Amino acid sequence: MLKILQADKGYDSNLKQYTKKDAQLSFLLFFIMILNYSILAILEDKFEFIKENIMLVGCIFNILMIGITILFVKLNKQSLETIGLYKGKWKNSIIVGVILALFLFYNNCLSYFINGSRFIALHQILIRCVYYFFVAICEEIVFRGYIGTRIYGVIKKRWLAVSIVGILFIIMHFPYRMIAYQMTLSDLTIKNVSWLLDLFMTHIIFNFIYLKTNSLYGAIIPHWMSNFAFHIILK
Repeated sequence: MLKILQADKGYDSNLKQYTKKDAQLSFLLFFIMILNYSILAILEDKFEFIKENIMLVGCIFNILMIGITILFVKLNKQSLETIGLYKGKWKNSIIVGVILALFLFYNNCLSYFINGSRFIALHQILIRCVYYFFVAICEEIVFRGYIGTRIYGVIKKRWLAVSIVGILFIIMHFPYRMIAYQMTLSDLTIKNVSWLLDLFMTHIIFNFIYLKTNSLYGAIIPHWMSNFAFHIILK
């Protein structure tokens, strides 16, 4: 049982290099992401053109965050391997990711289709395919890849570090929904406990895949498929 919970040696070795400065930068990146999504929500709320093309604009904002994260990595003279890209047990990571993605596609989409629901229009499916792909890459490299590793510069206990990043992952979803959808804090917490638990468990599972393989692909693939599958079926 303990062996199952052990991290990949490359992953653990990666964590040992981080300092207090890296942890501080991880929190800075978190606030930049909060600001990024808040600005997107404000633009969607204020401008009809943005609202009508929110997925296209959303792709731009997510690509911007991906670029900022990579910039953080490069300015600190670190490699992209330190956020789970390129190396690690990438083949194992992809296999696990694809298996989980297939399960999520059935659970979030195909099961509804079997029970009589219909797919949305094809052009809308294609738009969502691209949009949620960039959402998955963005959120994974920011939270599991960057913040989830650099936070070890100040927090050494794994369970505590993983829990804190999970909470940050949940909080990140609040500003956009509160601004763009006019949702209250109560709407997002007391009235949405199952959603909060789902976000936290998603973080735990994706973090575990990264921890075991030292590769982020196994988290990106099911993250993408989970969101994509859920939004292409008329429930």
